[in-house]
Amino acid sequence: MAAKVIEAIRALERDRFRAMVDGDVPVLNQLLSESVSYVHTNGKRETKQQFIDSISTGHRRYRQIEVQSQDVLPVGSGTCVVTGRALVEMEANNGALLFPIAYTAIQAQEDGHWRLVAWHATRCALE
Repeated sequence: MAAKVIEAIRALERDRFRAMVDGDVPVLNQLLSESVSYVHTNGKRETKQQFIDSISTGHRRYRQIEVQSQDVLPVGSGTCVVTGRALVEMEANNGALLFPIAYTAIQAQEDGHWRLVAWHATRCALE
């Protein structure tokens, strides 16, 4: 049972990162909780709507998100804590930004569906 949940969460994380790169608003709407707290590497906190708007308007443009490591820890029957590292490439006014991050994501069951309820990331030093 736990193995199936872990694989489902890994798939949802991949889908969310792909939707961020593709600017796929309908998928992001499905995967994010209405009450999500999304904290970026610069400390800026956004609501679901603020986060999706920044992507849909092109204000925030992800080119690539490459997961380098990821651990999924089921906590009870309806919550998973995801920790990992990723390499993020974003489009900026003066070209591309490429930086490694460490992150924590909380996925929880809402109305029978897994949804992201919290995200917090920080930039890491280049190794």
